[in-house]
Amino acid sequence: MNISKIFPKSRQQLIESLEFSSFLYEINISLEIKYRKTNNRSIKFFFKVVNWWRDWEFDQVREYKQLLFDYPYWESRQYYCQRIQKFVFNELSIADFISEVLYPSLSNKEEAFDLIEDFQRQASIELDPKSFGFSKIISDLTPILEGFEEDQEESFFTEKEFREIIENAAIKLEKYSIE
Repeated sequence: MNISKIFPKSRQQLIESLEFSSFLYEINISLEIKYRKTNNRSIKFFFKVVNWWRDWEFDQVREYKQLLFDYPYWESRQYYCQRIQKFVFNELSIADFISEVLYPSLSNKEEAFDLIEDFQRQASIELDPKSFGFSKIISDLTPILEGFEEDQEESFFTEKEFREIIENAAIKLEKYSIE
C-alpha cells in the first residue's frame, strides 16, 4: 500500500509540515523562556498565535508522525512477536523476557524520536501503513517491564498480573500480520 493513498499531502509536504511545526515549537519555547516575565499583551498574544499555529501544524501531520514513530518498532516486529509468543508459551522466563524486550524497545524509542527530527532520513525510508499503532503496544510494555521485580515485595505486579499483561499484548499483536 502506498502512503500517498493515506495522506492527501505528498511525502515531501508532510516532511516540510513536520519540520515547520518543530520549528514553531522551538521558537515558542525559546521565546517563552526569554519573555516569561513579560506583561506585554502583544507578546502574550503572539505566543497564543504561535501555539495555535504549531498545534494546527501538528494536527496536520499527527498520523504521519505516528507512522514515523512506529517505523523502528515495525522493523523489529518479528523479533517482538517471537519473544512475546515464547513468553506466553512458557519458553522464556520473566527475567529473560524482560531483558530481551525492554532494551530493544528503549532503543527503538530513541531511534523513533531521532527519526522524527531527521527530516532528510524520513524521505529515504518506506513507511508501511499497516504498522500504524504497532509501537504503542510494545512501548506500553516498558513501564510494566521496568516495574517488575522477582522479589514480589519490591515489584509493582505479581507474576500472574505480569503474565496477563503480556498475554493481552500478544492478543493485540495478532492484528499485525508477520510476513
